[in-house]
Formats: sequence, C-alpha cells, structure tokens
Amino acid sequence: MLPSQNLKDKLVNISNDLLLPQDFHDKLVPAITSYTQLLFELGEIKADEISDRTDIRSKFGSAIGTFWAANCVKEVLRTQRFVRGLYLAIKDKLLQGDGPIHVLYAGTGPFATLALPVMVQFSPAEVQFTLLEINENSYHKLLDVITAFDLNSYVKTIEIADATNYILPDDCVDIVISETLNRALITEPQVFIMLNLASQLGKEVVYLPEEIIVNLCAKKRSENKPTKLKTLINFNVDKMKEIIDRSENQEWTFDEIKVNINNIDPDDLYYSTELKIYRDNFLGYEDSSLNLLEKVKLEQQTTDDLIFKYNAAGKPGFIVYAGEKVRS
Repeated sequence: MLPSQNLKDKLVNISNDLLLPQDFHDKLVPAITSYTQLLFELGEIKADEISDRTDIRSKFGSAIGTFWAANCVKEVLRTQRFVRGLYLAIKDKLLQGDGPIHVLYAGTGPFATLALPVMVQFSPAEVQFTLLEINENSYHKLLDVITAFDLNSYVKTIEIADATNYILPDDCVDIVISETLNRALITEPQVFIMLNLASQLGKEVVYLPEEIIVNLCAKKRSENKPTKLKTLINFNVDKMKEIIDRSENQEWTFDEIKVNINNIDPDDLYYSTELKIYRDNFLGYEDSSLNLLEKVKLEQQTTDDLIFKYNAAGKPGFIVYAGEKVRS
C-alpha cells in the first residue's frame, strides 16, 4: 500500500477533476476510474464474498450490501454531481459563519464516497463529518479507508447505526447528506432517513439532495423520452416539514395523488425520477441508475382514475389502486 501522503495526493488530484464546473469534460471519466480503482483496492472489495453482497433489511427498506454500495462510485455523473453539490454546500455555509461546518452523512457504504474528495478541499477546522452506516461489514472497511488516507482528523464520529431511527446527540448539524435511494424511491430508505433526521433538526439545515421528484409518465416503445403526466412527490425540505407536522411516532403519512389516465395504455405507464442535489447540480432522465424508468404495476384497473400513494410497509415505493380511495 502507498504511504498515506501519496494516497492523499492522488485523492486531491481526483477531487480537483471531479469539482471542475463543466457538466462533462475530458478529465471526468478518468477521475472516476482512478477513484474507483483506488477505493476498491483500499476497501478490498470482493465480488464473490458473501458478506460483501448481503443486504441489511430494516422496517423502512433495505440497505444494499457492501459490494453493491461500493459500485455506486462507478456512476460518473451521479458521483460528480453529489460530490460537487456537497462541496458547494459547505462553501456556502462557511460564507455564513465560522467553521467547522458539521456534515452528517447517513449511509456511507464502505467508502464514504461523497465525502472523501470534499474533505481534502478543506481543513479539519472548516469541516467535520459524522458518518453513519448500518452495515457492519461496510463500517469496518470505512474505518480502514479513512485511516489509509489519513483523514481521521475530519471525522467527528463514525457509528454503526440505522439512520431511520437514529437519535441525534444534539442538533448541531449544518448539512445532512444521504444517497440511500433507488429509482422512483423504491426499496431503499432515503425518505425515512431524511424524515427521521429532519424531525430532530432546525430549519437552517441543508439537506442533500435538495429535491427528489418522482413523476408519473407515459412512454411507448417507439418514443425516445417519456411524457410527464403528473408529479407524485417532490421530496424537499418543505415536503419533509409537511409530513413531519402531520405524523406521529414515525408513522409517516403521505399524500394520495389522483391521476386520470384516460386514453393511455396502462402498459405505457412509468415512474421517472429527477434529482436536484444542490444549486445547479441535477440528475435527469437516464443520467444514472437513479434516473431509469420504473414500470407502474397495476393489480387491477376498473376506472381511468388511479390513486398513487408512497408507502413504507414491507418495501418502500408507490402503491397504486384504481378507484376513489386507497384501500388499507
């Protein structure tokens, strides 16, 4: 293994390339490739290791296994936009007052992929991180990676924790970042992590991504892009406050959205996902695996009126029914 200073120098070069302002440029893919190779070597990620491929299931969704979480770094635009968004959010917070800015990173995976390139752009006096990870296997790899880069001075604490029910020791948090999501907000616990943390924090906190928008859309096979029919949720700080204010004891309640699909073939219905990470850092249609279309699954259809509602029971995602009322 290279000495920590050499590893950190490599990370600084990768970070500088990731933070260039263009949406796409010649240095971007090489930077992601180098970053991936570096992290996989340090984390000793093995595709055939059972412990690296095991998901962790909780009440509010599945935390993907170490191997799958590690592979997220390979998504070029996804990694770029989240890293750049976090960097800009910290810079903006520093302009508002003295550091250190406290970043809570929920669901780090084995690398804290989004944090490492940002740490090396600041001093420990400017930014401190609390790192939460539910998967014990990922947690231990993360400890090794942080130490290998000699970045422990940036870490306030690292904990094995389920962020969907984690009790904060205090409300001294400036930025919350979590990338524990899938397309159409299915399967993974992003929504419930953010609701739990936001219910304990003040209104000045910045949440990344700033917006997760899931739309109902229609797309025929012959069409290149989907046609938006209706926004089913715009999960942002205002929506979080609304849900928190009307919910009790983590029994989070979501809106029922009625959509008329007259003259649309139900087989052409999909969910699409858009993300605003921070400022002008967006992920749209097919920019990443998070933005792939998800098929709408209808149990039955007896009317052109469909009702959609986000749901936590069993597996997170939208439930959809025909008729005037969602059945319990």
